[in-house]
Amino acid sequence: MESRNIDKIEIDLCTNCAGIYLDDGEFESFTGVDPTTGLLRLSKFVKVLSRLNERAIRDELTGAFNRKYFNEFMAGIFENKKRGPVSLLAIDIDHFKQFNSRFGHDGGDAVLKELSRLLHMILRTSRDDHVFRLGGEEFCIILFDLSPEDSYYVAESVRRLVGAQPFIMPGGESVYINLSLGVTLARPTDTPESFYKRADELLYQAKNTGRNQVIIDKP
Repeated sequence: MESRNIDKIEIDLCTNCAGIYLDDGEFESFTGVDPTTGLLRLSKFVKVLSRLNERAIRDELTGAFNRKYFNEFMAGIFENKKRGPVSLLAIDIDHFKQFNSRFGHDGGDAVLKELSRLLHMILRTSRDDHVFRLGGEEFCIILFDLSPEDSYYVAESVRRLVGAQPFIMPGGESVYINLSLGVTLARPTDTPESFYKRADELLYQAKNTGRNQVIIDKP
C-alpha cells in the first residue's frame, strides 16, 4: 500500500487490487467497481480526478486559469468553425514592481489575488467568459459574442472598477492600482498565436503611451 496526499485528500494506492482508499477508508477501484459488492462506486473517485484536473488548469495563487489551459482553450476556439465573435482583453498592472519593492512578495501576491477576484466579478458565466493569468502581473479575459464597441466598454469598465477599488496590503494599508489593456477581436485569418500577439502589442502600446488606458484594435 502506498500513501499519497492529493489536494488535501489523503489516498492510499493499492497496487495489488488496482484501486485507491480515500481518507475515510472507502475503496475506489480504478475500474469503478467495489470489490466487496460488485457495485459501481465512482463518486469520490471522480471527485479526486476532478480536483486533480482543476489543479492542472488553475493558477494556484489567484484561482484564474493558467497559461497551459489558455493555450488549450484558444486552440479549441479556433477549431470551432461555427464560433461567433471572440474578444481578447490583454491586461497588465502598471508599475507592479513597486508593490513587491514596498510591501514584499506578500504584498504583490495580495494585489494579484484581489485583481483576479475583481476580474471574475465581470464574467458572464452563461457566455463562457474566462479569466486567465498568463504569468507575473499579466492577465487576459476572453469574451464571446460582443461587438468591438461592447468589448471596449467591458475593458474600460474593468479599468475603472479596478482603479477605484482599494487593495488592502498584509499590513492593513490601502493602495490603488492602475491597469493597461489591449483589446482585439478575432479575424477570419487569425491563428491563436496571431490573435494573442495582436492583443499583447496593443497592451504594450497602451503602456508605452501613458498607461492606465485601453487601446483597441482598429477594424
